[in-house]
Amino acid sequence: MADRNLMVKQLTTVFEENQAEVLAEVIYDSYNNLVRRDDFNELKEIVRNIAETQDRTDQHLAELADAQKRTEQRVEDLGKAQQRTEQRVEELAEAQQRTEEAQQRTETAQQRTELAVQRLAREVGGLSNRLGGDLEDVAAIVIEDTLHREFGWEVDELSRSWQEWEGVQIEVDVFGKAEDPSRPGLQLWIVGEVKFNMTQRDVNRFGQLVARASNSLDGEVVPVCFCYRIRPQVQKVLKEEGYNLVMSSGRMPK
Repeated sequence: MADRNLMVKQLTTVFEENQAEVLAEVIYDSYNNLVRRDDFNELKEIVRNIAETQDRTDQHLAELADAQKRTEQRVEDLGKAQQRTEQRVEELAEAQQRTEEAQQRTETAQQRTELAVQRLAREVGGLSNRLGGDLEDVAAIVIEDTLHREFGWEVDELSRSWQEWEGVQIEVDVFGKAEDPSRPGLQLWIVGEVKFNMTQRDVNRFGQLVARASNSLDGEVVPVCFCYRIRPQVQKVLKEEGYNLVMSSGRMPK
């Protein structure tokens, strides 16, 4: 700590008293305004810390700048990906629209096809009924002539007929009466099955019909099958069952 009075006393040995007073005042004030060494050292430490902090701050700012660049790049990549996604969504929407249009065309075509099939089914059904009726009419005439020629029977007009046997309504393709001159007084009943192509299943069903007729009619039931085509094995079954077979040509295979 500077002593102002001591400085005045020492200076008066060289300068006049008023000069010594001024010089002592200047020196005293200057000394008090000077930074002490400890304070200076502390100040340097503070400055060094500030510099280090500034360096770290600059480093952080550089890292933040790099992170900002990466973020901007990522945002740019996301923007491009978003554009691609939007393009893909638009393409999918267009594809969906094309699919829906194709589906609509397909449904329309399907409806037209179904209507055409229904019309065709009605036409085929009507044609089948007409052919079936025509075939049964032909079969009745051929069976009449064949039985008369082969057996000498007197056959009444045969026709398709509905019969109730054992409480069941049954449609018989060919039905009618016949008489055998060699067996007077015996009523013969002609029960015929008509098919274009006679199958084993047809024979089985016909057997059930013959059984009902035999249980319901007084007299002798004569089963007759009429067809255009028949397999040899089916023909063999008819023979084993004792059924008469008349072909469309009027022949009766032996």
